[in-house]
Amino acid sequence: MIEAKNVWKSYGKLIANEDVSFRIDEGELVTFLGPNGGGKTTLMRQIYGELKPDKGEIRILGVKPSKALKYMGVVPQEARPLDSVTAEEHVTILGRLKGLPKNEAKKRAIELLEKFKINPKAVVDDLSGGNKRKTLIASVLITDPKIIILDEPTVGLDPESRREVWEYIKEVKKEEKKTIILTTHYLEEAEELSDRVYFLNKKILMEGKVNEIKEKFSEYYEVTNVESGEKYYVKIHEIKDFIAKANFKFEVKLPSLEEIYTKVFEK
Repeated sequence: MIEAKNVWKSYGKLIANEDVSFRIDEGELVTFLGPNGGGKTTLMRQIYGELKPDKGEIRILGVKPSKALKYMGVVPQEARPLDSVTAEEHVTILGRLKGLPKNEAKKRAIELLEKFKINPKAVVDDLSGGNKRKTLIASVLITDPKIIILDEPTVGLDPESRREVWEYIKEVKKEEKKTIILTTHYLEEAEELSDRVYFLNKKILMEGKVNEIKEKFSEYYEVTNVESGEKYYVKIHEIKDFIAKANFKFEVKLPSLEEIYTKVFEK
């Protein structure tokens, strides 16, 4: 559905994206995970056509991004909802701007907001941080895009609001069957939501499904005694013997994405 080949982008002497290649299949939620200043937003702006690569190419459904805008809904990192309007008015306005008839836009806006537990008549200014972000996402869903791009969708939100947005994104993917591109520097967010992850710091450092990445980097398993909470770190080749001899109930986990991230970006 989306493919990039050898994309380079610079601002003067500053390289933002270095020989970046990736693919995203239909129905996937793919996260670009990396530090602030690692080129995530620059790459997103090229995907939705605001910037052009210096070298390389990006194709959306086989065409250039500029010709695929009708298939995309975008919530940029710096996006803020309109002030002093209701949630219903906000979503309806965005629908009208994208060509929907008035009655259809209003009907669709109410359906989207109610589905995700936002009062359509609530004034946007009075919404929680999480509901403001969800209103922005609803505003791009109103025209039923095939692809949704969310650039740092939970930046600056408190933990409760962040989880509200996570649940909303998961419902959108499941119920609306959308292809979603997410950028974040929150490790837990990437682990919670992603089908696949690209580690990006100007260039792609690693990619794969979360469990595949964990297995690749695993030198040990984390074994937890369920009753006492005591933890043991057991090398991969020793885990079978350890489990055979354990005389307590236990849980076995691979290392967290955060541990792997630290290893990759400290190289």
